[in-house]
Amino acid sequence: MTKNPFKFGEIVGEENFCNRTKEIARLKQAFTDSQNVILISPRRWGKSSLVDESIARYKGKILVAAIDCFGITSSEQFLEVYLKSVLKSESKLSNMAKTTKEFLQNIAPYISFSVGDTEGVKIGLSLPKGKFDPTEILNLPQRLADARGIPFLVCVDEFQKIQEWLEGAKFLEKLRSVWQKHQGVSYCLYGSKRHLMSGIFNDSSKPFFRFGDTLFLEKISTEHWVKFLAEKFLDSGKKITETIAKQLIEKVNAHSYYVQYLSRLCWSNAEKEVTESTVNESFEQLLADMLNLFRAQTENLTKYQANYLIAFVSGERKMSSSRVINHYQLGSPGNIKRIEKSLQDSEIMDFFTGTPELTEPYFEPLFRKYFMNNAQ
Repeated sequence: MTKNPFKFGEIVGEENFCNRTKEIARLKQAFTDSQNVILISPRRWGKSSLVDESIARYKGKILVAAIDCFGITSSEQFLEVYLKSVLKSESKLSNMAKTTKEFLQNIAPYISFSVGDTEGVKIGLSLPKGKFDPTEILNLPQRLADARGIPFLVCVDEFQKIQEWLEGAKFLEKLRSVWQKHQGVSYCLYGSKRHLMSGIFNDSSKPFFRFGDTLFLEKISTEHWVKFLAEKFLDSGKKITETIAKQLIEKVNAHSYYVQYLSRLCWSNAEKEVTESTVNESFEQLLADMLNLFRAQTENLTKYQANYLIAFVSGERKMSSSRVINHYQLGSPGNIKRIEKSLQDSEIMDFFTGTPELTEPYFEPLFRKYFMNNAQ
């Protein structure tokens, strides 16, 4: 049986990677120069895959530690995950133990190592809460880079989560005070809430103001997607024309995750060639798949939020005008900003670029079906 060539919901490698050549070149150069990079884009646009692919294509030795802040709720948790990830960049148990003894003298007694059957080296930590200076841990990448003569790359995903912690603001100050002194380390910090990430790095009152080269990830162009889809279908024994490929891409607003998702459905539903009917039927299948998620997103909408979305989906853009406020019952002009903030915080809409848009391509057709068919 031929494998379906399209993948989504996971980090993809080179064979499933579409374009991003300029972004990869920029990241590789940053890694070479030990330049800090801030990578900002909406959810599921392929940030993690982009970083991983850039590392995979990097020519030369590099030590890598990756931390995902999703699920981390305190600086103590972060430091434990950070330390484990940095130590594991050494690969071998003997090197980890040596590094601990050499560079982590104050906390070495609280670190243990064991070898599992399937998990490789396991690191146990029992750091004394509030009784150690995190500087020793935060400096470890720089000390390893110096000792090994190899550049170190620290990747931190969902970086904006840190400011949500109880002591988040103070911890960000600590991170900046230590990291800004590092010369052999590149920090690649990325996150999916663009307005929060931008606030951290572009606000002159924040500690991470201008911390590094900021890269705002754009959508992959339709031209590159068309070429990618044509090759993938052809290589797996099926066909898609340029016209149909463009229809597929347009259905999901060129959103990377959903282009792969819809392409996978189309590939499964087409015998030999993808037709317009295949795309439409597959998109209906995608909407059915997303219905429960849509319901979870909309079940707690306030009257004002629902009315705002009805206005937006109806084509209205001057939301603060008296006509729109009165017609769609949006309350007052001052209420508009509150509505927009709540829709942005819940990740239903994105206002970052100045051009408001729905974050998910399935949202509008489902909203029309379940909210607007009964609207006045």
